Amino acid sequence: MIYLKTNNRSIADWLKPPDTWFLLDFIKPEFLLLRTLARCIIMWDEILPNTEWVKSNIPQIMRGTFDPSEDINMETMAQAQDYITAGACMALGLRFAGSANSDAFDCLYEFARNFMKIMSFAGTAAVQTGYYNLQTGLSMILLAMSMVMSGTGNLKVLQLCRFFHKRTGGEMNYGFHMAHHMALGLLFLGGGRYTLSTSNSAIAALLCALYPHFPAHSTDNRYHLQALRHLAVLAAEPRLLVPVDVDSLKPCYALLEVTYKETKWYDETTVELMAPTMLPELHLLKKVKVKGPRYWELSVDLSKETQHLKSILCRDGVLYVKLRAGQLPYKDDPQGWKSLLASTVNRRNSGVRAFKPEAISTFTSEPALVSFAEFFCKTSEEIKQRDDTLVLFSAMLYECVTQECPEMLPTYIAIEQAVGALRRKDLLQTFPLWQMRLVVELWDSRVQRGPNNRHDALLTSEFLPVMKNMVDVALDSWLKENSSVLRSYMRGEALPQNGQSMALACFLVYRSIPCLRNTHTQLESCSSLGDVLSRSSQLRIPLRDLLRLVPVLLGSASGAFPLQAF
Repeated sequence: MIYLKTNNRSIADWLKPPDTWFLLDFIKPEFLLLRTLARCIIMWDEILPNTEWVKSNIPQIMRGTFDPSEDINMETMAQAQDYITAGACMALGLRFAGSANSDAFDCLYEFARNFMKIMSFAGTAAVQTGYYNLQTGLSMILLAMSMVMSGTGNLKVLQLCRFFHKRTGGEMNYGFHMAHHMALGLLFLGGGRYTLSTSNSAIAALLCALYPHFPAHSTDNRYHLQALRHLAVLAAEPRLLVPVDVDSLKPCYALLEVTYKETKWYDETTVELMAPTMLPELHLLKKVKVKGPRYWELSVDLSKETQHLKSILCRDGVLYVKLRAGQLPYKDDPQGWKSLLASTVNRRNSGVRAFKPEAISTFTSEPALVSFAEFFCKTSEEIKQRDDTLVLFSAMLYECVTQECPEMLPTYIAIEQAVGALRRKDLLQTFPLWQMRLVVELWDSRVQRGPNNRHDALLTSEFLPVMKNMVDVALDSWLKENSSVLRSYMRGEALPQNGQSMALACFLVYRSIPCLRNTHTQLESCSSLGDVLSRSSQLRIPLRDLLRLVPVLLGSASGAFPLQAF
């Protein structure tokens, strides 16, 4: 353990199996397992997940053909070869513990099948090796497989555990059953929420817990204290990441993009995992990212700090994710065919015409949007005559869903209600109109900065320009019919008591016109547009709003300038 992971070849060479038959007779086969295991964990970086590496630990004298003239003890050779193989497999399990490495698992599974094949035939190989020795090696390989697939509940390992659990005859004693049940416990470690670490302390704890000498009965503590078998819990760590929908608070599937750090074995690599999943050891990772298109992207940069992700994993691994509007969870739409409905239309207008409120469930599963489509976007007897309202509400809903901004639906409705009340002349206060003016100014400022600044705008469709045009038409129509009311206000005269006060207030607020009582005399003598512009520099009225006052200021109620041009 002093030289664990040091790759000190001079120390590791001391633990090599003997390379002559004479020296091999002086070592018990069980000690060859320990020596091979110790040598491999010293040369940690040389452990490879393939059968060639496992067989490379067997001395050359045990491989190939043998000279019949040599006095070779075939029983010693068979036992030594099997114990060395079991020790190498145990080291392979420690090296890839908790990684679920498919190459390591396939390699170990192949050796387990080979051992089982030898045990199933009462031939020369089984007699030479001995059933007890074969069962010991097979139990060690089974434990190694469970370490690699720890916390995953792998079905093949579970089948092997069930198969050995049913064996009770022969030399199948208490110790072997204990090993098989320990393998089963490692396979479902922490109910599938925990897995094994490969830190130095974890490897030491696993060596104590899985020491390759099993007791003959429940009170056998001669070679190894059975209480030390519980030290395996010191190597366990939580690495299960479970995405939870932040709206429904239910676990869900989410696609993860995991980036590995560059090592001497491979370059910086990115793989995709479907969560819930076991994450690799955090010291191997550079970044963990929740990848779209179904959920909003969320990135954790482990190259800077790992404490945030560790705290998430320690709290049952719950990672809150937000479902994008227009997308369905993987459980409801595994292939993504329903969520692609919105992207099949080439133009937004054709999409609005083709959109049916009944199909909202194929875009989103959010209850508020589904209820809105049910009660406000479907034709009923009460609103059968208001098809324009249904079309408008459907367009709002389509816009919010496809542009991933469902939280803007109340804003759309509030704007439509304010504009509708203004057109019906039953607006009771000016606050909604002033809010509308602020939204219009914000939109215009983004448009003036170019199309590149529109991608992060919450209102991205033609809805707002249309609403703005409706307000302009309504106010211009009122001004054309009631220019005398505005003149009376500008001159400080008493306003007529005919219900025009609120309409005048709406006009003044939306056009940003201040009190003109002190400046109207400067504008009365204006005879041209140039005079108006030159004398109104102190009024701080936006130019486009000032141009709409020109017909009134110049004494032309009909308007010498087309109002819609501004």
